Amino acid sequence: MSADAAEPSDVWDGLPRLSVRSLALERRVEAWREGDPIRSAFAWLGAAGLPGVAFDRPEVEPRASALTRPGLVAQLRWPRLRTRLAFGVEVPIVHAVVDGLLGFERPFADARLQTTPVEWGVWTYLVVRSLEAIQAAGASPFRLGGRAEDDAFDASIDRVGPSPFDVEGLGDLVTIRWAVRVGQVAGAVRLWLPATLAEYWVVPETSARSRRPFPPGAVETSSDWRAVAGSSAMPLGLGRLRAGAVLPLAGSRLAGRPDEPSGALDLVCRGGDGSEYRIAVEYAPGSAGRRVRVAGPLLHPTHPGDARMSPESNRPASPVVDPLDAPVTLTVELGRVSLPLSKLADLKPGEVIELNRHSREPVEITSNGRLVARGDLILIDTEMGVRVTSVFL
Repeated sequence: MSADAAEPSDVWDGLPRLSVRSLALERRVEAWREGDPIRSAFAWLGAAGLPGVAFDRPEVEPRASALTRPGLVAQLRWPRLRTRLAFGVEVPIVHAVVDGLLGFERPFADARLQTTPVEWGVWTYLVVRSLEAIQAAGASPFRLGGRAEDDAFDASIDRVGPSPFDVEGLGDLVTIRWAVRVGQVAGAVRLWLPATLAEYWVVPETSARSRRPFPPGAVETSSDWRAVAGSSAMPLGLGRLRAGAVLPLAGSRLAGRPDEPSGALDLVCRGGDGSEYRIAVEYAPGSAGRRVRVAGPLLHPTHPGDARMSPESNRPASPVVDPLDAPVTLTVELGRVSLPLSKLADLKPGEVIELNRHSREPVEITSNGRLVARGDLILIDTEMGVRVTSVFL
């Protein structure tokens, strides 16, 4: 070999690198897109007059790429898994789809113009209907537990528009890119999702049943903490919970405005034995509800007593009542955060923690850890409350 010959490492430096895991994900994504369930879920698009759509094979990148590329971004929330994901569509594809559905002939010179609010509205409808179609057809790509209720793709739309995907608090991300052609127009579509969620993409059924699902962004050595603003008692049960209802917050120490809350709240983590650990925090000024500052040490609770030895266990059985009529206390959560145990041990007063919620987003209303409703923070005179916007019963 001559002195001018390139070393083997130099020869490969300019080539793309693809791990075995990324290659497996590409194959699974392609198998999902070519499968009968997803084809039937999107059959309505052809009936609506959309011209032929052709996808190239998917490409997987182990990072969030092209987040600021012009186009349209549909951001989705998945409350059951406490995570978010999004897909982005390049400008020419946005135009081509809308033009095809509306029967509009766009001049070639206008093909690169930015998307418009009208197109955002059309794509919002497309996204909502596509999510419904995927769920109805059982075409979810994620195999989270093996049961139908575990695998349901019950993500909901957050917003559709030109704003880039907000990736704060999601940890490592994966980008899946497809080259797409709609009629004679070429472009690309990208899906951004947490790396831990990508692990559950089209997992073979045999392995899905043996895996225990966990929230994306969390790892085995992490703990899940809820930012609790207060509680609201419902003595007549959840059956009385309705959209539009206003819930006062008992024990709340919040102040300020709904779009810029201030004051103190607790980060709460429930242990495996039912005990709760708490960290006192307060909102960081100017963060619009996204950041909190540690205000006290981790409080270890006393271990709860064994309920089986309680005198209550000797009482006669209570009459059977409808679960929706049983008295409950609702908890209002203003965000969540997953804290690795190593960071938890090093937390000090004054340290800032990033929550997964912005003040413009709905708060979550839970009962015994289960999501039952969402709502918006409001002012009731001078105190914070919640107006219920949607109920999940």
